[in-house]
Amino acid sequence: MDRSGYSIIEIAMVLVILVALAPPLIGSAAKLRRSFLLSRAREEAAQLFAEARWAAVGEGGAIVILNADPPWGAVVTAAGDTTRLTELGEGGVSLRLSRGRANSRVRFGPLGLGLVSSQTLTFELGGEERQLVISSMGRVSRR
Repeated sequence: MDRSGYSIIEIAMVLVILVALAPPLIGSAAKLRRSFLLSRAREEAAQLFAEARWAAVGEGGAIVILNADPPWGAVVTAAGDTTRLTELGEGGVSLRLSRGRANSRVRFGPLGLGLVSSQTLTFELGGEERQLVISSMGRVSRR
């Protein structure tokens, strides 16, 4: 009689190996998720500044409004139109603004250049952080 298949001992050994490998994989998945959420928040903020520069050129000026608690940002044109409103705190990401401010406004002139001192936005989640630095000219640098 031909018996095909696996014995109970073989199946048990495979399960033991899977159980032994699961914790490191779960830890790696959590770290990957945290990294993704931080990068996403930083890129959403960078997109706000890029859109504000274009709106400033087209509309004669624009402002990026940032709020730290809860984390969100908006682009408002010189005409007063809100062209973009973005939540930056998805997944529990927190936002810390330069000099401990609760909110900040970054202005762009008609040439698309910043009209403020430099700003540093720090996105934090689970002890990890990502930074977005905005120069006084309105350029964005990721750190």
